[in-house]
Amino acid sequence: MNCATLIHVGVRVTDIERSVRFWRDALGLRVVGMVPNGYDLSDGYHNFRVFQYSGPARPDHVSGMQDYLHLGVVVDDLYATARRCLDLGFPIFCDGVANERPFDLDKPGSEAFKAQDPDGIIVDVAASRTQWPGVRL
Repeated sequence: MNCATLIHVGVRVTDIERSVRFWRDALGLRVVGMVPNGYDLSDGYHNFRVFQYSGPARPDHVSGMQDYLHLGVVVDDLYATARRCLDLGFPIFCDGVANERPFDLDKPGSEAFKAQDPDGIIVDVAASRTQWPGVRL
């Protein structure tokens, strides 16, 4: 059986510049191009496009541990990434990716945390390159 390769994720966001600050400045994805009303970001393997949402008012995103959409990233320095998130005003709401312990930058309890982008999308931020089965980095 042939296997598909995931290469692109696109998200329509309510504040494009704030979203780019989260994905680029807090998490470290690189801007590799621009499209009308959007940015292409990449880790060198995957394309992540953020578009400015311009439709009618939409309902609030379900977030926190009740999320119906979340993404995962691996970073080289978990604590520097956490500090950037907090310094830029992006909330970190739990320590780890499978529990609800509050996050404390001075006393982290695991090798991961959950952050929230400006539209409420949850991002599992991990230091371990083996966090997700089936992924080889």
